[in-house]
Amino acid sequence: MKSAYSNDLLQTMRQQTDPLADQVIEHLFTTGNAGAVSQLIAAIARNTDHLPAAHAEPVIQFFHQTATLPAWVNAKKLEAGARFFDQHVQPILSILGSLSLPYCYAAADGAQVLYLSQRIRKDTRKRLAETGQFVLTVATSGAFSGKGNGINTIQRVRLMHAAVRFHVLQSRQWNDAWGKPINQEDMAGTNLAFSYIVLEGLQKLGVYYTSEEAEAYLHVWNVIGFLLGVEEKLLPASMKEAYLLDKLITRRHFRKSEAGIELTKSLLTCFDEITPTAALKAFNPSFMRFLLGSKVADLLEVPQSNLTNLLLTPIKAVSYATSIAGNFSGKSYNQASKLMLQLMEEENGKADFKLPASLN
Repeated sequence: MKSAYSNDLLQTMRQQTDPLADQVIEHLFTTGNAGAVSQLIAAIARNTDHLPAAHAEPVIQFFHQTATLPAWVNAKKLEAGARFFDQHVQPILSILGSLSLPYCYAAADGAQVLYLSQRIRKDTRKRLAETGQFVLTVATSGAFSGKGNGINTIQRVRLMHAAVRFHVLQSRQWNDAWGKPINQEDMAGTNLAFSYIVLEGLQKLGVYYTSEEAEAYLHVWNVIGFLLGVEEKLLPASMKEAYLLDKLITRRHFRKSEAGIELTKSLLTCFDEITPTAALKAFNPSFMRFLLGSKVADLLEVPQSNLTNLLLTPIKAVSYATSIAGNFSGKSYNQASKLMLQLMEEENGKADFKLPASLN
């Protein structure tokens, strides 16, 4: 199967980041206006229609240049993908915390920036809540309409990435062999974790969808990736391309690392803290193992429990997940999606995002 992706291309992409956002952050910090970064992010979080006053030209250019959807956006596909997300939001939330995030941690070099910045390890609950709310904000219907918050939310995250990148490089703890922090390849891999890998997770949970729905959902995340600053050549145009890019990235980067193990441990600890009973606590690593598969789970040292064998048996796993979840299209959530919703509810007011009333 011929691929547009190669080791040489991805190796080059490890040295490229997000020049537009980097220029803003570097200007603010090097001119002694570090506090302006927080002001900018707060202004975007308020979803105002006006640019923050008295900012330098790089700031104003950033807001203007990153507020436009790509020329290739397909409005019908975008809406179809958003409807798919709305329809399957509960199982997708369960996949977000138990598959998408640990899948990213398995990429040893890319996980280093999260490990060094300590955003996940030191404040896991808040960061998980923010991640969940980010997905709810940008992937749902109307996210990029006139009243939607999609573009403003993405602009803020893009600046946050640049600020983290700046601080990590200044810390002198970064190893150049890892590539640049939050580089193009890692951003592309993260985008896959929230799109293609989510679709793979839905299949494991027995959620049926058509090829058209899958392509539409992938299109939504291609638009999100574009707005986040991912190079267009790293946005797969089809599920086949997504498969090929994912396989190449996993071959290049998936291996055991202290960063990946510690990040996964923090994630599971966070889930355990809000899980009420021992039986349900045992479900958390088992569900993660089921979604990740034993090979990746072993890289992250996800512990086994007495439920692991049950969940690793596909037919029994679907039956078990369904028995916990009830009807995915109804109001009952499975254990993993309940945890994500609970985290977002608990952090409401502490994090910069808010939980939509439709999911309360």
